[in-house]
Amino acid sequence: MSQREGCWRNETAIDKRGSTCSHSSELSLKPILFSILASLVLHSMSLPVFPVELPKSTHAFLKEHCVDCHDASTARAGFRIDLLTADFTAGNNAGQWKEVMDKINSGEMPPKKKPRPNAKEAFAVASWVAKQLDETTKAAQGAGGRVPMRRMNRVEYANTVRDLFSLEENFARRVEKELPADGKVGGFDRGSAGLFMDEGQLAQYMTVADLVLDEAIFNEPPKVLKFTYDGTAERYVHGLQTAYKNESGAFVETSVPKVIAGLKEPLAWIPQSNFDQWGSKERRYVPHGPYDWTLKNGGTEYLAGLRFYNVDWGKKGVTRDGWYRIRVQAGAFKGEDEEALKEVRLISQFALGSPIEAVKSVVIDAPLDAPKEYEFLMYLQMGPPGMNRDWRLRWDFGERKEPCIADPKYWDVQWKQVIVGGEIARAKSEKKPAEEIEAKKKLLEETITKATESRKTFEGPYWIWNPKLNIAKRPRLWIGKMEWEGPIVEWPPQGRKTLFFAGEERQDDAYLREIFARLLPLAYRRQVTPEELDRVVNWTLKARTERGLAFTKAVREGVKNVLCSPKFLYLGSEAMPAPVARTTPPGPQLVDDSQLASRLSYLLWSSAPDEELYRVVAQKKLHDPTVLRAQVKRMIADPKAWEFVRNFAGQWLGVRNFDNGTPPNRDFYRDYDDALRDSSKREPLEFCRAVLNQDLPITQFLDSDFLMLNERLAKHYGIEGVEGDEFRRVSAPADDRRGGVLGMSGILTYLADGTRTLPVRRATWVLDTLWNQPVPSPPPNAGDLPAIKDRKQRSVRERLDEHRLSENCASCHTRVDPFGMALENYDATGRWRDRQNGEGMRGDKGSPALDVSGRLPNGTEFKTVQEFKAALLAEKEKFVKGFTEKLLCYALGRPVGYADHLTVDQITTHAAKHEYRLQEIIQATVASTFFQSR
Repeated sequence: MSQREGCWRNETAIDKRGSTCSHSSELSLKPILFSILASLVLHSMSLPVFPVELPKSTHAFLKEHCVDCHDASTARAGFRIDLLTADFTAGNNAGQWKEVMDKINSGEMPPKKKPRPNAKEAFAVASWVAKQLDETTKAAQGAGGRVPMRRMNRVEYANTVRDLFSLEENFARRVEKELPADGKVGGFDRGSAGLFMDEGQLAQYMTVADLVLDEAIFNEPPKVLKFTYDGTAERYVHGLQTAYKNESGAFVETSVPKVIAGLKEPLAWIPQSNFDQWGSKERRYVPHGPYDWTLKNGGTEYLAGLRFYNVDWGKKGVTRDGWYRIRVQAGAFKGEDEEALKEVRLISQFALGSPIEAVKSVVIDAPLDAPKEYEFLMYLQMGPPGMNRDWRLRWDFGERKEPCIADPKYWDVQWKQVIVGGEIARAKSEKKPAEEIEAKKKLLEETITKATESRKTFEGPYWIWNPKLNIAKRPRLWIGKMEWEGPIVEWPPQGRKTLFFAGEERQDDAYLREIFARLLPLAYRRQVTPEELDRVVNWTLKARTERGLAFTKAVREGVKNVLCSPKFLYLGSEAMPAPVARTTPPGPQLVDDSQLASRLSYLLWSSAPDEELYRVVAQKKLHDPTVLRAQVKRMIADPKAWEFVRNFAGQWLGVRNFDNGTPPNRDFYRDYDDALRDSSKREPLEFCRAVLNQDLPITQFLDSDFLMLNERLAKHYGIEGVEGDEFRRVSAPADDRRGGVLGMSGILTYLADGTRTLPVRRATWVLDTLWNQPVPSPPPNAGDLPAIKDRKQRSVRERLDEHRLSENCASCHTRVDPFGMALENYDATGRWRDRQNGEGMRGDKGSPALDVSGRLPNGTEFKTVQEFKAALLAEKEKFVKGFTEKLLCYALGRPVGYADHLTVDQITTHAAKHEYRLQEIIQATVASTFFQSR
């Protein structure tokens, strides 16, 4: 048995006497977790259990009139009536029974072509369903919020330790990534059912606690490294490939910048045996021609990429996570006329393409003849052993057009043999006729002969100025000396100074008690009892004695104990322990002020309450509606409310999943780049932040008169006048193609497959996300959307029409497809189009014109995406209800179903009185009985 297993099985690891197992860092929490599990079971018993047997008359009615169309083999419209039971508390049973009742009452079902049921029988079934729904509603209202106790998810944990110990934000995001991804309930990672705790999960929390304590609080003073670099003094620069004749007439090859800069007749070499520059030992020398760099004024002036400044500072200079300062002397010329850049930007890149990538840029506004010092302050991470930590500088020298090129008179002849060789290999793989392959082989022999002759006779120069460019007007960048310094960290860290509030010289037992007396209320998010404080203090003192720990080491072990305690890890555990057992009265039980403060702060900030919220809790005023409303308003205005945007909107709109989609094929969508990818990911969050901060109606998500854009997105959308990387509010164009979330590139790209649009996937996203009406999975025999089988370029609409020829498919697709076809004007990158592209089609005149018209289930017809958005706004009540259900699910940490409809109605009614403003919906959610009760 391992040491950890031994500690797990020692059920008295932390008791009232302060006893501990012999390995104090391996905490025994299993019995406590079992008690939490029991509490969760009690939570699940708060609603009465209904009989699972249907009344015989109801069963007979469904069998005669409903099962034929809604069993496992047909499942028309995705509805399985054969799975419904009489337990209205199970899953979405109540909601589906309500749909059955509504269809019967309206006469919509059974369909007109089917035999009509007996009116009395139909009325009896509808009445039975209505009675069960009413009983379910009453039971739910009497059971309170039914908010289960749950552990923090990984975002909440990272934010909580960040605020508890004043950690650097970048370090907190690293802590978040160190924890495994959390399960989801109702689309959010705040549900108890998805936030399990087992030994493996707890072990990970213990590991992360060590990470926090060792690297951010109890770390040693860092050694600050400083480097300087002068490119002009470099003794070797890879790729310069220059030769010269020395005094004795011998050819000498060099890669030293200062030597090359002083040569009157620099030479380049031409290999003789083949055209591999390095693979041939026999060489012939010709004039080199121009260089794209010049040594000038103690630095280097560049027309193209930075050759000299790719040093290894990232590998040897990043010794721990932290801030690093890089200073560079630089000046620039932006170019003129057709060669001009808007700005010259110097870019610092670290670990590009890895999980620890960091990129920062600065505009070089100093002229070439009057350079100045520029500074990059970057947070860099060590990463695991073996991870890429390369650091380099680069600049965009005008669409990467090379000013110096190899003379085509030489290079084109050499490259021709490679092209023909590739054609031969392709012809063989495609099994072309033998005579065609032989002809290409003959051509290859001819090109090899010409290339060999060219290597013997070409007189140079090897490099020439690119004739397509006006070199005199090209942008230039001058780089001088460079310095590196880091890590730049505060020591002692603020969290350590707060913990050891009286300094580290004092080391008596009373001081240790004072330390934990200050820490525990913040960690447990409530006042603690003397017994709770005694347990932690006695445990820490005993560990210190038994293991001979220094004072600070003992405190560290005690803090780790706290960070692994269920009272820290579990939300819903903030209630003060009762001194004696008491009987809980029936009905909803209001949470106390501490619990309400935690619910509020983890809803809006995904972190623990702040000092102001604790002050209100101490005054026992948080349940006062006026005080509570003021606190909600204050917290929304706080920068930490970005966490609500990042975590609620990030999951509601699917932004977190963008990286899991299939990225656009860049061979076809050539304008798609990393900047567009990153900007598209940010746009929905920035838009949500604007709606929240400005207290706008949530109907802005359906259509809006403004956008949140940066320069890259504006270019993608064809909107002029937006410059820079920062997002800002921009008036929506008059064509109304982009207002709301339905025109956002990131969402549209995620709902594609990299080469083509997926209207059915887009439609299911719209119904689930905006109306909270998930589309059921298709029946097993539904089949896939037909692919293009011939050269005829058929539109997606034509293929969907073919798909709907199946009666089983038509029942769902007739209702669903219009929600996706309406968005067909946006291609797989979210760019506007009028004709089909993707799947070999290029959106030109030869591609099918798009028809995005459709009909919504209520009969409203539309011809354009603008009319589609107007139709959704006409039914805004569905969106408001769906949004409220999503928000309530996020707030309560459990699924929201029919049993919650009265609370949903109360919130939406309040919202309607306030123009459906987002802050008012949040206020109504927080004020609801469900949010404030157990």
